[in-house]
Amino acid sequence: MPAGKSAEVAPGTLLLDAGEEAGVEMEAGCFNCSCGTCAVAVDSGMENLEPPSDEELNVLDQWNKDPDKYRLTCCVKVLKGEVVIRMEH
Repeated sequence: MPAGKSAEVAPGTLLLDAGEEAGVEMEAGCFNCSCGTCAVAVDSGMENLEPPSDEELNVLDQWNKDPDKYRLTCCVKVLKGEVVIRMEH
């Protein structure tokens, strides 16, 4: 969102790669879950993503992002099902 694009990806695909596969230009900086520039809101499908690591939780906390609503695309993988994200940058 808001591009309205989608892609079917294999389980275990990074959310960053899934977005790019859908044709969405994804913002990312460090690519190792430390800077927070790739944070996106998860509008639906949070249960289809792997749980956040302690490292991801720390970065989200630094950016004042609720981990129940936001994830870092460079370090979270899609496990199954549909996930709808919204980029706020």
